[in-house]
Amino acid sequence: MRSVIIGAGAYGEVYLSFLHQKGEEVIGFLDDAPELVGAVVKGVPVLGPTTLMERLREDYKAEAVYCPIGANKTRVSFLEKARTLGIETPNLIHPTVTIAPNVTIATEGVYILQNTQIMPWVTIDRDVMISAGSNIIHHCHLSQGTFISNGVNFGANVLAEKYAYVGMGATVMTGVKVIGEDCLIGAGAVVVKDVPTHAVVAGVPAKVLRMKEMGGVNLELSLCRLPERRAA
Repeated sequence: MRSVIIGAGAYGEVYLSFLHQKGEEVIGFLDDAPELVGAVVKGVPVLGPTTLMERLREDYKAEAVYCPIGANKTRVSFLEKARTLGIETPNLIHPTVTIAPNVTIATEGVYILQNTQIMPWVTIDRDVMISAGSNIIHHCHLSQGTFISNGVNFGANVLAEKYAYVGMGATVMTGVKVIGEDCLIGAGAVVVKDVPTHAVVAGVPAKVLRMKEMGGVNLELSLCRLPERRAA
């Protein structure tokens, strides 16, 4: 399948490696950084900005789009646009992932990286990202656009509402019922009670620090930025 990756930064390079491992043909990246247009990243060209999505099928014969961007709303927006254009948004589940029986996983836009474990009766909606080495305990529901970072322990019977972001090494304890829509849980936090919608929480135990997008600043992007993009 001829595929394109949205985002030519560090995480895009990681997904390029995994897609090559599974034998996928990656024909290029899309990236809105002007300095990357025309560059070659890990042997794969940057075709241009994300506005080229409109032309991927006709001009590049692209069949699939992957979008490993940690900013949840941005990722979902790109994947939904790809689907409206008739471009597939396949799942990418690393072969080392352990998935128990009776797990329900959407068939579009779900990315689960190596050595993650998922217990029975978990539901994972479309466009969810789960990074490496996380544990998703039984009877959880990860709603569309949730991001689970590296090494997260996500307790039983917890609902992650749409666009929830759980930072690296955080623990969401069993007994928590809901982590709210568009919330951000900081790296290493231990969550022992429900998290409000749009809240930024951190610490042990986790406490609300502030609410997101105050003063027009998207804290999901400013607090969880990947390293500077680079060509190679």
